[in-house]
This record gives sequence, C-alpha cells and structure tokens, in this order.
Amino acid sequence: MTRPKLIELVLKNLFSKPATVQFPYQKTDVEPDYRGVQYADLTKCIGCSLCAIECPADAIKMIKIPSGYEGVNKLNKNMIYPLIDYGKCVYCYRCVKVCPVNAFITTNKYDIAGPSKPTSEELSLSTLKKVG
Repeated sequence: MTRPKLIELVLKNLFSKPATVQFPYQKTDVEPDYRGVQYADLTKCIGCSLCAIECPADAIKMIKIPSGYEGVNKLNKNMIYPLIDYGKCVYCYRCVKVCPVNAFITTNKYDIAGPSKPTSEELSLSTLKKVG
C-alpha cells in the first residue's frame, strides 16, 4: 500500500463511526430464534430426570424443591427439579427436546454473566407460588 492510500485510509477510519457497540451499556439485537437460557416450568415438570440423563455436558442436576413453594405438578412425587448450570451448558437444547411433558421454557436471553454462578434456580422457582 502506498503512503497516500494509507493516509487516506487512516483519515477515513479516524472520522467514521465505530464498528462495535458499548455492551452492556448499549444492548445488541438478538435473533428471535437465538438459543439463550432455558429453564423448567415446575408446574409441568414431573421430575423424571430424562433431561439430566440426556445432557451431553452434564450441566443438569436434579435437586429438591425447597419448602415454601406450592403449585408443583402432582406427578412429581420426589419433589425434584432440574437445576441447569449455565457455565457448563452448551445450549444444544437436548433437554428441551427430550422432555416428555414439554416443561422447558426457552428464551433468547444471553446476558447472564455476573459475580455469582449462573444457574436456572431463580427462573425455575419463579414458575411456582411462594407461600408465606
């Protein structure tokens, strides 16, 4: 590249708008079918553990539903639900596909980084009513 072309290119780029956005201050648009976080609707979940068994990343553990919640599916005799570790999840949505009762809610939420470990606990428990 000759010097005049290089100077022209530098000046052009110096006064143009940046190609990036200032995330997280400016949100980026996401495609509607983007695979974001998924979580279980505990009013539908029957605690069968198929999602945990089929997860290729071993990101799903079945844990007890804490006391103080009502509205759990009557077929969920063991009172367990899938807790997804989003740090391990590869977002293949195999858990969504294998669920026999379609209990998983899919979103296009992607901004889950923070100081605590990102899991589905808060989202899943929000599908139930808190008692007391």
